[in-house]
Amino acid sequence: MKIKWYNTIDSTFSAMERSRGELSHLEVWAARFQSAGVGQRGNVWSSREGENLTFSIYLRHNGFPATDQFLACQAISLGICNYLSGKGVEARIKWPNDIYVGDKKICGILIRHSVAAATLTDSVVGIGLNINQDSFPQWIPNPTSLFLETGRRYEPEEELQPLLDCILGEYDSISHRTAGRYMDRLYLKDISHSFSDAAGNRFDGIIRGVKTDGRLEVETAAGFRYFAFKEIAY
Repeated sequence: MKIKWYNTIDSTFSAMERSRGELSHLEVWAARFQSAGVGQRGNVWSSREGENLTFSIYLRHNGFPATDQFLACQAISLGICNYLSGKGVEARIKWPNDIYVGDKKICGILIRHSVAAATLTDSVVGIGLNINQDSFPQWIPNPTSLFLETGRRYEPEEELQPLLDCILGEYDSISHRTAGRYMDRLYLKDISHSFSDAAGNRFDGIIRGVKTDGRLEVETAAGFRYFAFKEIAY
């Protein structure tokens, strides 16, 4: 594993995307500060300098069926939950791959795959984990950090390798059990909740699971509905 630290960079994820053809398997780029951190749905990832872990991993796959690509997302999410469990923090996964402690977000994951024919060729995985930050901009709705959950301060650079070990431990052991273990960690599973669809329509339902193609399964009064990424909010 090759780890490269930057004092300042626009975004480890964006930089890796620009250099995708030059990267080696398990290359990791980490930054003490990102001037233009990237989140899901085109959002900005905000992180105070030197207080958190912001990094990206490059994965080159070998014979990974494209139809199973959501398993990679599930494994990475589980790895982060395993790391947090080791710190005494029990986390859940808000579909598809936000990491929550209670009703607060502690970590975001952004994954971009490349596919050739029926095979997943490579992936860039961007991760932002709040470590020591104790206050956040008001526009961030529900943040938390490892410090806020445990009352302890950590050295972010010392936490990177243990976190990577947890992530890659899950990734290297992907199997049919991965999906089931992801379901066990799914935020709001089997709990009645209010949702809105892509058209802005509000409805009540219960998350029952995730299909193999990554769609969220929600039971409503009218029957089951299935949602792809960006088609549901809650």
